[in-house]
Amino acid sequence: MEETGKKVSDDRNYRFDEIEIDPRFKTCASEMKLSFAVWGLYMLCSIAISYWLGRGDPARHAYLWGVPLWMVLGVWGTTAVFFVLIVYICRRVFKDMDISG
Repeated sequence: MEETGKKVSDDRNYRFDEIEIDPRFKTCASEMKLSFAVWGLYMLCSIAISYWLGRGDPARHAYLWGVPLWMVLGVWGTTAVFFVLIVYICRRVFKDMDISG
């Protein structure tokens, strides 16, 4: 099945709606969207908490172990909470799938 030195499988005369989409791509796309949404929410929470707790006169800020409270809650605390959320998502939501074929 050769056409002028080309294999039929190399033929580029097809329409995109004829291509069957692998269901694994759909799963990966939804997991990617969830990952970006969680990342965006993490950034929003971290920045918002740090901003609201860190504004004002630094002499009036609360400190925990010599670190400003806005940093403890806005950076470390938010990171700890989202770390737990990410572990939960990886173990319970993301699907383990065979990629061999």
